[in-house]
Amino acid sequence: MKKLLIIGLVLLILAPALFADDAKVMPAKVGRFYVAPIYSFVPGTYDDDGRRYDFPDGPIKLFNLGFAVEYGINDWITAAMQWVPGVTLWSDLEDATGIKEANMNGLADLFAGVKMQIIGANAPVQSEKVRFAVAPGVIIPLPGVDFEEEFKNMSEEKAATVANMDNHVFAAGGRFYFDYVFNNNFFINFHNETIFYLNNRELNKQSPDLAGFKAKVGEGIPDLAAGLGATGYTGADLAESLAALDGEVNYRSNITFEIEPVFTTSLKDGIVLNAGIPINYQFSPASKYEMNGSFRNDLNDAKKHVDNLIAQGAPLEQLAGGLAGIEEGYDNTFSDLDSHTLRIGPNLSVFFMKLPLPLEFKFQYNVPVWGRNTNAQHGAIFQIRAYFKFKNKDVQEE
Repeated sequence: MKKLLIIGLVLLILAPALFADDAKVMPAKVGRFYVAPIYSFVPGTYDDDGRRYDFPDGPIKLFNLGFAVEYGINDWITAAMQWVPGVTLWSDLEDATGIKEANMNGLADLFAGVKMQIIGANAPVQSEKVRFAVAPGVIIPLPGVDFEEEFKNMSEEKAATVANMDNHVFAAGGRFYFDYVFNNNFFINFHNETIFYLNNRELNKQSPDLAGFKAKVGEGIPDLAAGLGATGYTGADLAESLAALDGEVNYRSNITFEIEPVFTTSLKDGIVLNAGIPINYQFSPASKYEMNGSFRNDLNDAKKHVDNLIAQGAPLEQLAGGLAGIEEGYDNTFSDLDSHTLRIGPNLSVFFMKLPLPLEFKFQYNVPVWGRNTNAQHGAIFQIRAYFKFKNKDVQEE
């Protein structure tokens, strides 16, 4: 079950890379609308030592559709609402997980923010060589998955959603952009995004892990109870405390750094070509689990009782092994490790400025380079950007 948590990061780790962007802002009264089809596949994962392991039966595959809108309030402030990744319309996790008809369809969370260019040609601090912008924002959670219900579907070999597309909790933070402009055709962009999650997520809404742990341990509880009863152990009923087991997870934060050289040129009048090769690093500290109930204490009491009897010569090694297995499963299920991701994402865009509705087409392909406790995720992203402008109220039509 633990690998389902890593699988759930498929779209989450993609989000900062999609909108790393540069320090430019929209002109006053000009906006743009994005549509972003995304195809992603994950052939395997990286372990805690950075070694890659491919799924033996096939990759994770998914198709997502995202949207965004940005609007220039004035020449140095842009408001933005971004839902990229947006909604996963199709996904196939059956080969990678071994779970029949498994998917991760659903909604990602929404980002809303304001981008302010502090240094730039039209910014409060004017410069032609340097651009610097900050973008405070919030993440607004959208509905996730009821994993208690989905685990029932898994158990009955029905189609089931086995991973969330996002964390689905409120978050706040900021994006920081710095460009150094060498000339009209070349600049280098430095980008950082730092997000802090503001509240915890219930475990049964995070993943199927809690339901899976209860089901697996619950199958062996009758035999364990019988074995413990034969030793005269009178501790709390493990079955009762297992049923009451619950908890929350604190996602803490998510930090991204990126550097991207960008080349731009005019192909002909009104047509602009842009190309870039961003190098993107993302870090997520280990989530913190806050468990409720007495199950862990009851399990420790039972283990100590059995260990004491074994020390006195009782042949209870099999019973001790069963309790130790439950302890190991508990610790592995309700714990986490830091996650690191390094990728490159070469991209190419063409901007048709003189169309009745100016359009920009951008293609980006993200390639994993290295990671720890994360996915080896490939992503093909196609962005269609339509530009629009509102007329000033004081302009009179002839």
